[in-house]
Amino acid sequence: MHRKQEGKIPNYEEIIREILVAVDGPISIEDLAAQILLKRPSNARNPLQAALLKIHECNGRQLVFLNPTHVLPLRLAYHGARYRMRLTRENVDQAALPINNCFHHYLPPSFEEVNITFNDAQGNAIPSLVQAAPHTITFSSGMKVEYKESVVVLKEWFRSQKIDHKDHILVTIEDWEQGVFRLELERSDVLRPDRLAERNRYFADAFFEILESAQNENSHVKASLPTIYAKLADKNGYPPDQWMVIIENDPRMRTDGWSISYTDTSFYTPENIYAKATGQNLDTPEKDLTEEEVQQVYCFRAQLKYKPSIWREIEIQGKQNLWDLDRVLRIAFQHDTFDHLSGFWQKVVRSGGPRKRYREVDLGTVNPFEYDDSADTTVASLKLNVGDQLKYVYDFGDWIEHQLEVKSIGDPENGIKYPREIARNKPKYTYCIECQKKGKETVATWICFTCSNEQQRDILVCEKCLREHDDHYLEEFLY
Repeated sequence: MHRKQEGKIPNYEEIIREILVAVDGPISIEDLAAQILLKRPSNARNPLQAALLKIHECNGRQLVFLNPTHVLPLRLAYHGARYRMRLTRENVDQAALPINNCFHHYLPPSFEEVNITFNDAQGNAIPSLVQAAPHTITFSSGMKVEYKESVVVLKEWFRSQKIDHKDHILVTIEDWEQGVFRLELERSDVLRPDRLAERNRYFADAFFEILESAQNENSHVKASLPTIYAKLADKNGYPPDQWMVIIENDPRMRTDGWSISYTDTSFYTPENIYAKATGQNLDTPEKDLTEEEVQQVYCFRAQLKYKPSIWREIEIQGKQNLWDLDRVLRIAFQHDTFDHLSGFWQKVVRSGGPRKRYREVDLGTVNPFEYDDSADTTVASLKLNVGDQLKYVYDFGDWIEHQLEVKSIGDPENGIKYPREIARNKPKYTYCIECQKKGKETVATWICFTCSNEQQRDILVCEKCLREHDDHYLEEFLY
């Protein structure tokens, strides 16, 4: 590390690091902020707010939040943390462990891999060597990708332990800052699948809880992983699987190796990236639906988001798709059926906050100019229940947003053609402004946006008075 220049004011990251070195347990955010301001006085209008912002920026880099009022240094959060590594035949044959999968996320940022050290259960140093080794990964599609990865070679220890690929290696973090790990062998015949499943379930639920509470629809491993260990009551308990194994085996989540997201969101894993580059299709085929599911009729209450007094009730069968739903909505709300793209999103309730929050799952875009596979999703395949909601947007330029809610699900009526509109709001008619000038009351059917913008009020006219606004921008008015 370079010596600080004499007289140079240390930055916030250096100050926080200096303070945390002397901390041996949780520290309140207020106390940490006060110490920051003592070491670096500020003339800002709100210096405390600036210090608090810097503390939050260090989440997952130097500290983690135990709760809204206290933080814990990362070195303490990770100290004594345990996890396990499942072995492959390749691991045993090469007597080597891949650094990225096995150790990378349990090390400080920018830690140099060659400095990793290992001890055995008795505290004896384990000889190791970091080198690049060829590796082949086979994706679910059968595609194979070859590359070189950094591994740590542990030949002497593997040989002395007579390790089999069915065994597990238990890892304990002895010194996070210095990259010191303790390795122990767990033979396959003493493995406790029930205890392992329980421990993995605890970690999976903890990861999902953090994801649900995240401001966005993903959480960063560098912050969520140490947070779970920091709150873990029994770090010496039965070690769970390495975090990535836990996420990959949980149907609620997926990871790209850096972030964790919901399974049903648009999220690019390495497999997605390779598949796209090679033209492969990894889309999951739609599951087979029962005859009852495809025949069921879903009744949606659809309303304009920013003018909910305008609503329509639509019925559509489970076997019909987003293209069909888009078509009936365009007609019901007087949208152009041969212009502009539209799209659907499913709104899923998120927990972890004081208010009801939703995340939005992209269901697909509808292109009226040509049929698109993204519109081929059937209504039944969405597995909707009464009360579930969708978002529908017509015209991505003007972004005319609608809210759809499932009001009922029932059997089809004989002789009825679906989809169809079954109800709408009672219209509150407005009179034509041109006719009013002549002392007449004629229901307005068009809105002149040119005049509305000029006069800062809605200028509505009837069919006969359109000629008064011939060269203006008009649209049919929606009741």
